[in-house]
Amino acid sequence: MTPATPDVMLFIAGMHRSGTSALCAALRACGANFGEQLLAPMAGVNDDGFWEDAGVVDANDTLLASVGGNWYAPGTAACAGAWPVEAQREFQRRAVEILRRGFGAGPLWAVKDPRFCLTLPLWLQACEALGIATRLCIASRSPLEVAQSLRRRDAFPLGYGLRLDLVYRRALLAGLPADALQVAYPDLVSDPVAVMRGLAGSLPLSVDEAALAASVRRDLRHHQQDTTDSLLATPVIPGDRFPALETAIEEEYPAADMVDELVAGFVARGAELTALGEGHSTALATIATKDASIESLAAEHRQALETIAERDTQIGQLDQHLQETGDHLGHALATITERDEQIAELDRRLAEIGALHSHALEVLDEIHNLPVLGKAVKVARRLRAQR
Repeated sequence: MTPATPDVMLFIAGMHRSGTSALCAALRACGANFGEQLLAPMAGVNDDGFWEDAGVVDANDTLLASVGGNWYAPGTAACAGAWPVEAQREFQRRAVEILRRGFGAGPLWAVKDPRFCLTLPLWLQACEALGIATRLCIASRSPLEVAQSLRRRDAFPLGYGLRLDLVYRRALLAGLPADALQVAYPDLVSDPVAVMRGLAGSLPLSVDEAALAASVRRDLRHHQQDTTDSLLATPVIPGDRFPALETAIEEEYPAADMVDELVAGFVARGAELTALGEGHSTALATIATKDASIESLAAEHRQALETIAERDTQIGQLDQHLQETGDHLGHALATITERDEQIAELDRRLAEIGALHSHALEVLDEIHNLPVLGKAVKVARRLRAQR
């Protein structure tokens, strides 16, 4: 055992939609600890949470499945507690593991699951093996309110919900401890403080009126029956009245009508599923068309990318050619510049030679014009020309 053994392990049972969640909220407000592995709330179903430990629910569901049952159709074997030996052995192993894991600190551990109506004796055995003291608290609500809530949440015919409620009541009665506590859902909703003070006489609870006022919400009671003498509107029904309850259910909600309603519901659901299937097929065809269009676009995109790649290659080649041409042009421009410089130099030198020649002619003219020397030079030039 772990050191966090509680003074009491409180099991909370009762038919689905019978107020077990509201009772858990009130218990938590007064100090009960439900652990940290609870199922999440579901809007419109249990807005404030289911208060069910995920491991506990899974263990109970697995045990029901071992005899082909489930919470909404448990079957004869589950109601009689006739579990397969291997399934029962595996369940005990898991139950002990969950109990050793614990549900937090504090003197009062609390665990809730409507399936306890079917599996409670095995949980009590596991607690006894671990030396954990236990108590049971039953949440009760009128069969008709339960059935109406099941119709709202699960679309069950009222006749089916009433019969399922009776199945759970009978199964729970078969394994009921002598010291079981009981809370009527209408009492809890109308005066949670009085109800919790009553439980505090048997359980380690600290009644907190402010916390209770915030935890127990009257607005979550969607279905409410006027007080009548009918068993269908009575929350707490002793076991010896179950035959009368069964008779009342058959009289007001005959099995034949229930079957007809179930069949009509299945047909309607089948039509809905058919419509959904047709819509699904249409959607798949549309998706296939879209996929084909997308594939065509993808092919065009791939071709465009290939064309772009080809153009990029051509542009690269052109850039290289332009680069080479630019290099040649640069060389040619450099050569032209060099030649221009050489021509300029040649023009300068020619200009100098021209200037020297002009100067020589001027000197020669001056010599020719001299009286004696000029004549001598002229004669000499003439003799040289005759040779």
